[in-house]
Order: sequence, then C-alpha cells, then structure tokens
Amino acid sequence: MSQRLSVDEQMCGTKMSKTNIKQYMPKKPHKWGFKIFSICDTKGFSYSFELFTGAADNVREEGMPDLGAASNIVVCLSRNIPDFSNHIVYFDNYFTSLGLLVYLGSRGIYSLGTFRANRVKNCKLSTDEQLVVKKAPRGYSEEFVVTAFGVDISTVVWKDSKPVRLASTYAGVQPFKSNNPSDRNTLSRRYNRNRKQYEYVSCPNIVKEYNRHMGGVDLMDSLIGRYKIRMKTGKWPSRIFHHVIDLAIVNAYVLYHRINREKHQRVELPRFREEIAETLLLISETKKLGRPTTAEKQAEEVPKGSKLLYLPPPNIRYDCLNHWPNFCDKSSKRQCRNKPCKSETQVYCEKCNIPLCMSVKKSCFKEFHAE
Repeated sequence: MSQRLSVDEQMCGTKMSKTNIKQYMPKKPHKWGFKIFSICDTKGFSYSFELFTGAADNVREEGMPDLGAASNIVVCLSRNIPDFSNHIVYFDNYFTSLGLLVYLGSRGIYSLGTFRANRVKNCKLSTDEQLVVKKAPRGYSEEFVVTAFGVDISTVVWKDSKPVRLASTYAGVQPFKSNNPSDRNTLSRRYNRNRKQYEYVSCPNIVKEYNRHMGGVDLMDSLIGRYKIRMKTGKWPSRIFHHVIDLAIVNAYVLYHRINREKHQRVELPRFREEIAETLLLISETKKLGRPTTAEKQAEEVPKGSKLLYLPPPNIRYDCLNHWPNFCDKSSKRQCRNKPCKSETQVYCEKCNIPLCMSVKKSCFKEFHAE
C-alpha cells in the first residue's frame, strides 16, 4: 500500500425508488444515490470501500474499539493497513475524533484531519467569536499539543476566510513563518475581496500537508464519473455492480500508468476502456453466426479440432512485461502462431496463451513480441 492514504465518501448516483439505502446529499453533484466510503492513495487507487446502509449500521469486528459511527468507518477501512510501517491517513471533519487519532497512533499509523469544535471537549483553541474579538488577521494561527496514552496530538486553528481547525499526530504549525514574499513554500495565495487582488498569507505546514494529500477519493470519483457505465436499471444491486466494474477499471488504469511510468506511455481513459472491451471480446470461444467481425478476421485459420485462438491486442503483445515461455505435453502440441512459421511446438506464452516456437533454429517467441 502507498504511504499516504485518504478516507472520504462518494456517491453512486441513481434515482431508483425501490430501496431504503438511497441517500439524499444536496451538496454533491449527484444528489441522489448510494453513499460509499472509500480509502484511496493520492493517485486515486482504491484499496477498499464500505457501502453505507443506514445510521444504525455500526458493525464492528471483534477486537475493534467503538469510537462512534463515523470514526468506526475509518477503523474498518484501515484494518488492512500494516502496523508500524509509517503510513499516514487523511480524513475530513466527518470522521475526525481524538479517540480515532489515539487508536491509529497506537498502531503506528499517523493521521491528519480537520475537526469540528464541538467534538473536542475543553478545547483550548480560540473559538470563532474569540477570533473576531482579537481581530485576528488572515493567516493567524494557534497550536496546542497534548499527549494522550503515549500519542502526541497537535491541534491547530488557522484563520483563512473562515477559521479552519486541524488535528494531527505527525504535523504541526512549523515551519511556516517567513518574512520573504518570494518564499512560496511557506505562504498561500489568497484573493482579497476588499482590495480585489491576490495576496500571500502565512500558511501552517499542517494545512499544506492536508491540501496536498487529501484528494485521492475525489480523484478516483472524477475518473469514474467521466466515462462510466450508463446502463439504466431498476434493480439497485445491478447499479452497485456496474459501479464496482467502473471502480475496477479505474484501479487498472492507475496501475497501468504506475507500471509504465518510466516508459512514458500515456493512454487516455476512454481508449483504455475500449482496449479492455476489445480484449474481453477476443477471449470469447463461442462462434457467432453471420459475417465475421474485425477481431475474428485477425485470427488465422487453425486445424480442425484445435482450440480457436485470437491474437492479443498490440498493447498487450508488445508491452514486454511477464511474457514467459512454458512447455506443454507432446500430445498437446499446437501450431505456431507466428505468421512465417507453420511448425508445431510445445512452447507457449503464459500471458498471451499463444503457441510459439523457441529453439536453436527458430526464435518465433522473440519475433512475435518484438514490435
């Protein structure tokens, strides 16, 4: 798992009325739908998710503490995170509680999140009214650090257009103060409505950490929303099933670019989905009636009684990844699929599932995968 993970909610949009788990959230782009809690890394890869089925849904596994309905979601989603491996989890004020920070800290997992003032008892940070009385300027901040059960927790309030409160077990205010306007690493660019111009204000390190690493679930949700399955259905399990398929495709898309990062091979998401559909169609072994499709024309004729094999797409054939030769029995010899060769061979590619010659005299295996 990646070091930095974020927990947030997303909506699986639908307007069907034959289910009780549908939610209405007016601030979301899709106001009606199923609420899903997900844990992702900063690139949008989803490791796990939980479907929200109602306010009474507060199921806990054996040995897990009861920290409240919202915090229990983070506890449940973080059960697969390795302990004491320096992972960091980010979440917003819906989930944050001091009990959650202490629990994650006891497992060696760092955390950072915004919190609501009424969820922290005897909080020493200034309230909104006190900040108004102090006439705190934009960029003003306060910090208090406390140790609870051996876990150091830093609470910070920062005055932006509105006061923002954050709590963390690994980050604090420092370093952020700078008198040099050119030092943009410690400042934030904000628009001043009175002066009608942009200006730079002091920004704590904890705020920059939160803004830099919190958007993993939103990135994943935006990738799903651009090109999703638009099949209308009146059954809510089918709608969730389509959403899970879209989620699996986005995960595969993120992994593909992570693997090919050094090769600088960029494939857009719609083309990536088309290649998945083409590959799934090619592996079908049922023979259709009527005129052959383009994919079927690419398949060469094979002897009667042998299994129908289709050539893999170029993106898989020439990716130079995990194409390993293997051997079958002599009774299972098949004709080589490399065009110049028509000999029978025992060697086949494990990834492409294509028989290819590989001997001292012939190198069809290498020629087939060479672009």
